[in-house]
Amino acid sequence: MCGIFGKVGALRERDMQVAVEMLCHRGPDGQVHKTYAPHVHLFHARLSIVDIEGGSQPMDDADFAIIFNGEIYNHQELREKFNLTGKTRSDTETVLLLYRQLGLDMLQHMDGMFAIALYDKQQGKVWLMRDRAGKKPLYFSVASDGIYFGSEQNLLQKILRPAVHLPAIAEYLQTGMVYGAETAYKGIHELKPGHLTQIDVQQLTISEQQQWWSIEPFYEQTLNISEQEALELVDQKLKVAVKRRVESSDLEVGCFLSGGIDSGIMAAMATQIKPDLRTFTVKFAGEYDESAVARQVANHLGTNHQELEVSYDQLTADFEKIVSAYGEPFMDDSQIPSFYVAKEAKKHVTVIINGDGGDELFGGYRRYVPFAHPIFRNGLVKGASKAMAPLLPAPASKMNLYNYLYRLVKLSSLNSYEQYLSASTDMLFDYKSAFNLQPAEMFEQQVESNFKRNISGLNKIMLTDFQSILPYILLKKIDISSMQSSLEGRSPFLSKEIMEFAPSLPDNLKVRGGTTKYLLRRLATRYLPNGNEKLPKKGFEVPIINMIENDLQPILRDYLSSSDCIYKEVLDPILVMKLLEDKVTMSRDKRAKILFSLLTLEIWNKNQKK
Repeated sequence: MCGIFGKVGALRERDMQVAVEMLCHRGPDGQVHKTYAPHVHLFHARLSIVDIEGGSQPMDDADFAIIFNGEIYNHQELREKFNLTGKTRSDTETVLLLYRQLGLDMLQHMDGMFAIALYDKQQGKVWLMRDRAGKKPLYFSVASDGIYFGSEQNLLQKILRPAVHLPAIAEYLQTGMVYGAETAYKGIHELKPGHLTQIDVQQLTISEQQQWWSIEPFYEQTLNISEQEALELVDQKLKVAVKRRVESSDLEVGCFLSGGIDSGIMAAMATQIKPDLRTFTVKFAGEYDESAVARQVANHLGTNHQELEVSYDQLTADFEKIVSAYGEPFMDDSQIPSFYVAKEAKKHVTVIINGDGGDELFGGYRRYVPFAHPIFRNGLVKGASKAMAPLLPAPASKMNLYNYLYRLVKLSSLNSYEQYLSASTDMLFDYKSAFNLQPAEMFEQQVESNFKRNISGLNKIMLTDFQSILPYILLKKIDISSMQSSLEGRSPFLSKEIMEFAPSLPDNLKVRGGTTKYLLRRLATRYLPNGNEKLPKKGFEVPIINMIENDLQPILRDYLSSSDCIYKEVLDPILVMKLLEDKVTMSRDKRAKILFSLLTLEIWNKNQKK
């Protein structure tokens, strides 16, 4: 795990100083800069995990040079398969050897998370490549003096000082994310998951992004498979993924263990490879504490278990540091516990396995249930819902039956794009009249395209989640929160084999009746204590209402009442003041989430002006 930075063009000494300063948390074990003719500069900040002695970067030979952030978990298998012989045990060298033999076709064989910059000296090209799901970030910018690329937006922003891209800010406030290649800055672009691009070293130009992998074809086919066959296959494929992620490390690998089935299955499979596996559970005070369930699972598996006690006592002091690390406005409030969890886990291990991706690939969210039922798309039901929706009062709480029924009726009454947003991020899309700027439209176009596909309603929303919320919110959160503490997170559910298998499962193996994640719950009966497979999904839930109304209230009012707020450039300030004074009819939970998103926006705005 590392941080990378590069430039094609003349490099100022200050730029390299900034790279060292901004990426040291990603690579505290060493920072190396090399320059290659004619004007290719590669910098690597290393967190040493695989081949600690021989894996230093940039790595090069007479023909190629590479910097690489991530891990290729099957790199030893690939060396054997393609008869590759190198001088080190490093997965970085494996990538170079593969490229020499296969060219860009190598990407199809690699199981891992990666952001790669590879300089082909003979062709005069620098290739930028990103993994399938988007676990590892990569940004680039074409400036007057050359082309820059790196692991974090904060880095490029500090070097280039770009202007704010206001349509992206409007998109963020309506949808909860900045989607696709655009970012919150003019001229800084994100290399999209499963994409690559090439920089011409002589011409100092960059090509359009090309997609080298897509999950879409796997949603467009349905496997003719029995439940038992599917169960055996998912068991087998997950074991391979876990084995690779446990064994591909020279350091001890631990495992997060929550009260959910995803992390429980991961831990159970990991103990078959490493019987003395260390597991970690986060222990929060109050209603969000799942440590008792996790302890039960740990006892059942016989792991070396430890509870990490996390409190929010220092939240006011830490809050701006936590949200500023993202380099963009970021709305997911679970960034707070994720920061503290990574900080505590790093005291014990450097590599940790998690259950990320299980919900998106196997149907784990409650909001998937309506989409799995044909009646939800029935014309009569839709018509009745449109008539009823405006008459129903907003729920006061999200934790009751009325809220579920209310959202069901509301969902059914909406068009595809509104329906997706209401079912997922649920931000300010239904206050469009309060916006004075048109948001970026690429995400809306993607949703509309997905919902027109000849696939089931369930697959439509799951595909859209995989392309949007997963990379642009959830995986971004995991990357930034873990790397602030120099901790590497590994996600077996996001293995190549699982991502190319799970989407094609029949719908009734994902959601059956009101049961989410049906197939994984069946699998859990093999590994977890009796009854655990029935437990509802719970993530890192945050007492966001209490935070916004109490702990963060002074900061919130200070930022949102400032004279130079950026939200005023895209949104009617009267609506924000009404939200602050609790004079808008909406649930307390939604109000708190929107105010939190506005607060992180303004903290980002303040920091990017420094």
